[in-house]
Amino acid sequence: MGLEVVKTIQVLMACYNGEKYLPQQLASLQKQDDPCFSVLMQDDGSTDATPALLQAACADSRFHLAGDNGRHHGAIGNFLSLMQQSTADYAALCDQDDLWAVERLSRCRAAMEQAEARYGADTPLLVHSDARLVDADGHTLQESFFAHQGWDKTAVTLPRLLVQNNVTGCTLLMNAALRRLVVQHGDPRQMHMHDWFIALTAAAFGQIIFVDAPLVNYRQHGVNVMGASQQTQVQRGAKALSQWEKGKARIALTYTHTRAFREAYGAALPPEARRIVDAYLATEKMGKLRRVLTVQKLGCTMQSSVTRLGQMIFG
Repeated sequence: MGLEVVKTIQVLMACYNGEKYLPQQLASLQKQDDPCFSVLMQDDGSTDATPALLQAACADSRFHLAGDNGRHHGAIGNFLSLMQQSTADYAALCDQDDLWAVERLSRCRAAMEQAEARYGADTPLLVHSDARLVDADGHTLQESFFAHQGWDKTAVTLPRLLVQNNVTGCTLLMNAALRRLVVQHGDPRQMHMHDWFIALTAAAFGQIIFVDAPLVNYRQHGVNVMGASQQTQVQRGAKALSQWEKGKARIALTYTHTRAFREAYGAALPPEARRIVDAYLATEKMGKLRRVLTVQKLGCTMQSSVTRLGQMIFG
C-alpha cells in the first residue's frame, strides 16, 4: 500500500517597507505545525531593511524569494504576481505585519481537504477564518474580527458577498482551481481589493468554507488601523449613518465592484451567477422603493442590522 501524498501549501507573502513587524511574522510562519508548506516572499521595492530580512529568512529551506522580487506592483498587484508564480496545491495569502497562530495552516488545510472530498478538487474552493484584532504592540483589542464587524458567518453566497465582503485576505486558503481562475481573469487595476474579488470568484464558481476560530492576529497600526477599532458596533454604526456622502459612496462601490467582476469573467460566469450579478446591476437604475425591494428579493443584503439599515437608507 503506497504512502498517502500530502498536498502542498504555499504561503504567498507580499512585503513593502515592513522591517518593524516582519521579523515577528516570519517567526510565526516558521512555527507553523503544518507538515508540508513553503513560503514564497516578494518585496515590492522597499527602501528599508525588508529585502535583507527576506534574504536572511531563506536560510530556512522552506522560504524562497519570488521571481519578481524587488519590482513594484502595488499591494494588489504584488499578491496577483505571487499567485501567478505559485505552483502548489493550495495557496495562503500572508501580510507582513500580522502574527499567525501555530495551527493557522493546518486548521485551514483540514477544512480544505474535507471540502475537496465533498465537492471535488476541481471545484474552486476558499477556506477562511476569523481573526483577532491586536494593536501595534500585539495586545488584544477584539477577540473576534467577525463579531467586531457584525459580520454574518453564514454569508458565503454570491448575493451576500456582492454587497459586503467578509473574507480577509490574510486568513484565506485557496485551492489550485480557484487560484487559476483568479489569475486568468483578475486585473489588479480593476480590483478594489483582491480578497473581495477572490471571495466573489469562489462564491460564483465554487464554495466558501468558514473556520470559526481566530487563526490570525490582525495587527492594527498606522495606516492600516480599522476604522474606530475600539468603538462598539453601535457607536460605529451611528457615526456611519450620519455620514450621508460616505454611505452613498459605500453603496456605489458595490455596483462598481460588481460591474468590474462581471466584466472580468464575462461569458465564463456560470449561468446562475451571471443571472444574480446582472439582476443586482440592474437595480442601480431603478427608483428608490423598487430598488430596495428588489435588492431584498435577490438576497443581496448586508450582514449586520446597522449595515442593512444603512443599505436601505443610502441604497
